[in-house]
Amino acid sequence: MAHYTYGSDPLAVERLELVAGAYAPVSRQFLADRAPARVDVAMDLGCGPGFSTQLVAAVCNPTQLIGVDTSTEFLHIARAAVPNARFETGDVTTSPLPGAPADLIYARLVLAHLPDPGATAEAWRASLRRGGSVLIEDLEEIDSPAGPLRDYDDLAAAVVRAGGGLMYVGPVLAALGGRCTAVTVPAAVAARIYGYNVRRWLAAPLPEASREELEALRVALMAVAASDHSDTVSWIVRQLVLAA
Repeated sequence: MAHYTYGSDPLAVERLELVAGAYAPVSRQFLADRAPARVDVAMDLGCGPGFSTQLVAAVCNPTQLIGVDTSTEFLHIARAAVPNARFETGDVTTSPLPGAPADLIYARLVLAHLPDPGATAEAWRASLRRGGSVLIEDLEEIDSPAGPLRDYDDLAAAVVRAGGGLMYVGPVLAALGGRCTAVTVPAAVAARIYGYNVRRWLAAPLPEASREELEALRVALMAVAASDHSDTVSWIVRQLVLAA
């Protein structure tokens, strides 16, 4: 499995809560439109601290809900947040998945951190029941204004690549189908989200950027986060449905 480069500390949890809030309208509609009508068993792969698990529970109302993640720190938070779900520490590249077979397997922003995303997505089908579906959301590209937001995108892509992943994994998944939609947020919101990772990288130096470069990026992102201009950032997301 590739190395998850964004951490599982309290800063990561705060960042993921903001990301979950930004994605919620688009992800909610995707689940409502494309999940099976009846879901007895649902899985949330790479569930993190449980924000996406809460969304699956609310939209799909599964009889049994299983979250899977490698981070024991995240799962401790998830168990408190979604007490009716079952959470497993595990590698989502293994087969069969914990609790299989499932009617619904959901994975949001997970494949970017795995070494062979196309093959892994295909392999998840084996953990489905007849009539079940795998629903995937991952980045195709990012539309950012020039300046610190785009500088961050370039750095984040390099950091994910160094960890063995591919931040823009959507084009790799295009052979499996799907469609792209935009998650658009004010530039200030994106800058605030990005700032969490820059602060984390400052605490654990990167070969991809010097401390001086990271500090300059942090300050620039803070300025964008405090601004009220009308720029936006669009995370273009590939939404993919794989049937059993």
